[in-house]
Amino acid sequence: MQVSTYFLSLQNPPSLSYRQRLCHHYLSKRPFRHKLICLLANSADQRSSELVTTLQSETLKTLEWPSLCNYLSPFTSTSMAFSLTKTGAVPVGQSREESQKLLDQTTSALHALEALKSEPLDLSVIEDVSEILHSAASGQVLTVRELCRVRRMLGAARAVSEKLAAIAEGGSLERYTPLLEILQGCNFQLELERKIGFCIDCSLSTILGRASEELELIREERKRNMENLDFLLKEVSVSIFQAGGIDKPLITKRRSRMCVGVKATHKYLLPGGVVLNVSSSGATYFMEPKEAVELNNIEVKLSNSEKAEEMAILSLLTSEIAESEAEIKYLLDRLIEVDLAFARAAYAQWVNGVCPILSSKESEMLISNGADNALSIDIEGMQHPLLLGSFLSNSTDFITSNSMGPSVLGNTSGEMTPIKSSKVVSNFPIPIDIKVQCGTRVVIISGPNTGGKTASMKTLGLASIMSKAGMYLPAKKQPRLPWFDLVLADIGDSQSLQQSFNI
Repeated sequence: MQVSTYFLSLQNPPSLSYRQRLCHHYLSKRPFRHKLICLLANSADQRSSELVTTLQSETLKTLEWPSLCNYLSPFTSTSMAFSLTKTGAVPVGQSREESQKLLDQTTSALHALEALKSEPLDLSVIEDVSEILHSAASGQVLTVRELCRVRRMLGAARAVSEKLAAIAEGGSLERYTPLLEILQGCNFQLELERKIGFCIDCSLSTILGRASEELELIREERKRNMENLDFLLKEVSVSIFQAGGIDKPLITKRRSRMCVGVKATHKYLLPGGVVLNVSSSGATYFMEPKEAVELNNIEVKLSNSEKAEEMAILSLLTSEIAESEAEIKYLLDRLIEVDLAFARAAYAQWVNGVCPILSSKESEMLISNGADNALSIDIEGMQHPLLLGSFLSNSTDFITSNSMGPSVLGNTSGEMTPIKSSKVVSNFPIPIDIKVQCGTRVVIISGPNTGGKTASMKTLGLASIMSKAGMYLPAKKQPRLPWFDLVLADIGDSQSLQQSFNI
């Protein structure tokens, strides 16, 4: 029987130079037969090295983090959050405090899902207007439809905020505070939303006359002129018809001027008239009567004036959006955070997830001083997220609803409250326990091929990253693990657990 040995290294380097030496060793001396995962904690200036960034990117691919992010995508509502999950760009906390904040948001979203079962929060109405904002900022005049898209986004954002505030008022404010804080300080641009709505009828995609006094006057004058022109042309057309000059009265527009139809043989019925066009057969002339020339001139002038005034209104609204570009972008980013929080919550329900406890260096010292067998990493009954996701996706119970599956809410104090549900996640794939004592720097995993070593190491690697990203873990009881500022993985054979089910 062939036996392999894998290394799991938990480091606490005193300086960045140590990390750089480790990274250099990692790149230049990768073992052919062995596999390595390094979890680095409490090192200084962890993001100053381009090498570290490169290694972290490789690790995410090795651990198949983008594939795991894909499992979040069915639970997103906005196109922006969906794009982040499909490209593996789900935000990961850059500090323990940031990761804990993400976990708190997930817990808060779980409470909100329970409270909103009868009337779920609809984030799908949040449109991506980032390109529109860029166009406005670059000096392009926005169209009516683009302005209406911005207005719809602002209205939808305000509605989301009001709904979250409403459920917080109806329950425990503390439960929903992490969600409410996401949108705290956002400018919902209520005045801009109202101004666009006052100037534009978005249901018809038209600029309203009340948008400006000048536009209203122009349209009133144009209406009167068109009534006079229409009355004149009807009289002329009827007289032509009665004289046998046309089969039926015909009023139309050619070359932006109103005219009447007359047979080529009867154009003498319009002395002094101007021929604007001829039918394809040549049998009908489209002529502007002499009496209509002045009225048509006025119509063309007023039409141009109306277009100019409408463009001025669009320019004014565009400039206001350009001035608020940064605030609207900030609001859009915060809405994506809300969507991702609900996506993580729905995913937690789907996998029967448990909120991990991110232990700090100080808490680890207290734990280790209080017990001989104190654990730095204590994960019990965890299933590999990718294998579990693949199993659930292929099962008949796979539903992408925000109201399914059981979950467990947890916090840093270890308190857990079960959420009632009839869905039960299967015990397949086989869960594993990962327990590492405080002070341990290296763990060696040895055993026969296809014995589960790779899956175990990848499970811990993903558990670390998932915790940093605010995701619940598919475990039996509340996991405890340190916040690692860097996770490095070297799996020499690049095997995919989703494809091979090597457990």
